[in-house]
Amino acid sequence: MSKKNNSISISKKKFGKNNSAISLIFVIMFSLLGVIGIIIDWKSGLSGLALVTVLYVVHSFVKFNYFLYFIGLSFVAIYLLSEWQDIEFLQIVLSSIFLTFLFFIKSSYQTYKALDSFEIFYLDSRELHCLSTENDADYKGYALDPRSYLKKYAAEKISAISFKRKDMTIAIDDLLIRPRALTTIDLEQIYDFVKINYPNLLNRDEFIQQNLSKENQYYIHKIYIFSPILVLALVIYFFGNNGKDHILTLCCLILMVILPVVISKFLARV
Repeated sequence: MSKKNNSISISKKKFGKNNSAISLIFVIMFSLLGVIGIIIDWKSGLSGLALVTVLYVVHSFVKFNYFLYFIGLSFVAIYLLSEWQDIEFLQIVLSSIFLTFLFFIKSSYQTYKALDSFEIFYLDSRELHCLSTENDADYKGYALDPRSYLKKYAAEKISAISFKRKDMTIAIDDLLIRPRALTTIDLEQIYDFVKINYPNLLNRDEFIQQNLSKENQYYIHKIYIFSPILVLALVIYFFGNNGKDHILTLCCLILMVILPVVISKFLARV
């Protein structure tokens, strides 16, 4: 930990080394499963490889929302292809998922080799750097590669900082940031620094509560958005004879793509 020019910096040696090693092992293992899939069933495997390649190329040219549409349409097309040709739809999906990891082998290895001392927290009058998982989907990724979750925020947007036991919560705009990988000693040092340099940010629980309410609303909206997928999956299983009713299954797959987008846009307007 270092303090200079009204700033505080906390670094950890070889931070994330074990996580990067595990991540590299998983990437190699899943990639091998994809290659083995091609050997076992070359039609399904090559179809999965073609799908991954097309998605990789398309991702570079289209916006994320359109890319999601393209993914959905691609799987519908693959499903229709599996009905026309002697190809297993599930095998194609699994192959495409596993083969995707081939694109991450090089970057994972480079990350593992480059690990050294890493700054996990920094705060001054201009900016805040900290490790943060801003939504629930980030936690698995953080476990594999915590360094990639170093976020930067403008210090002027910080409205409140709260310290409770072993936790630290920062209100920034409409977000609640919970810095990770900080020990009790780190938190004590940060608290002392904030108390001396930014006492106006302490004891402002009303801002924390406001952002907490918005955070809860965000998760409720996510439940609304993705609930059709669960419901339609149950429809396929119970009423579509576990996918054997092709017409009903295809209709449900199309709705799985369309409904979340429609609900998301509706909630954005509310």
